[in-house]
Amino acid sequence: MSLAGLHSTPVPADPAIDAMVAALPKVSLHCHLIGSVAPQTVVDLARRHGVRLGRSADDLYDHASYQDLGEFLRVLDVVGSLIRDADDFARVTYESLTAGGAAHGVLYREVHLSPPGHPGVPYPTILEGVLAGARDAEADTGIRAGFVVGLCRERSGAAAVELVEQVVGHRADEVLGIGLDYAEIKGPPTRFAEAFRLARRAGLRRTAHSESGPPDHVRVLLDELGCSRVDHGYHVVDDPAITARCVAERVPFTCTPVSSDVGRYSGSGDGTHRRIAEMVDAGLLVTIDSDDPPMFGTDPTHDHRVLAHALGWRRDRLAALTRNAVEACWLDDTDRAVLLARVKAGVAATPDAPPAPQEDPA
Repeated sequence: MSLAGLHSTPVPADPAIDAMVAALPKVSLHCHLIGSVAPQTVVDLARRHGVRLGRSADDLYDHASYQDLGEFLRVLDVVGSLIRDADDFARVTYESLTAGGAAHGVLYREVHLSPPGHPGVPYPTILEGVLAGARDAEADTGIRAGFVVGLCRERSGAAAVELVEQVVGHRADEVLGIGLDYAEIKGPPTRFAEAFRLARRAGLRRTAHSESGPPDHVRVLLDELGCSRVDHGYHVVDDPAITARCVAERVPFTCTPVSSDVGRYSGSGDGTHRRIAEMVDAGLLVTIDSDDPPMFGTDPTHDHRVLAHALGWRRDRLAALTRNAVEACWLDDTDRAVLLARVKAGVAATPDAPPAPQEDPA
């Protein structure tokens, strides 16, 4: 059965929870541009460029198969190869920020770009398109955006340095920093230390994915790559010393409940989201986002919905995660204060849902 158009993690119908999570203001720090392309847009781009997909919008994304990271990355690369010119980039950016963002209460999003995922497309072309899409989205909905350029850890350290040089050489205020993504097992973080040092010297912020590696990878990201936050990072709670350090230093972790549950990182695929709960209970600075929303059958509202059901979290607990994201974002202090005021006003206007029923200890 096709999963397209359905949420890959079903939850019970609950009008009070649905109203609460829909109304909550949200701040998005972990959403990949390629992974946020809607199925119909993929089909349209394939038709525009004369590429035969062999699938329709209804069966394009097979969410359950993405337990295999390699299969997910294969699909990601197919989609990335179809985004080829500035108009394509403007369209997918606009849609990610509007239908995929503002429509779900997202006030601000830092979009992760993956230039290596668009073979043959010059970085300036990517930049031209995404900036145009972001400007139009802000004009139409009020959502603001910044950009994080992802280095592909499956490529060489030299390729990463070359990409950072392009980012610096075509500097735009909206490009706030760099990240490190793709299969962690194929690219240990130390390989990219030189690229991250170059980014630091240029005044770019730094983050990196850390899902499946050992907890010590978090230390490497902080000490050798100079990261100011960590994408995913669920394994940090396996090491009490690193956990304590990250709590003390207010290191943000951008968690993605649905995609990471499908990929068996944040809850062993059982829908409990226990890793995220453990991180919050440990006092870590946790934020919530959707990663690659349509590819994993989710959206910003749904990722909050599954936590409300699985963990019994209601408005105030979920709003605290949004305030964490304001603290963790890469805006300057003035813009951050404006964003925080918008978040507080939105939370105050959000109806709470009844508390989750307590389990009978017997």
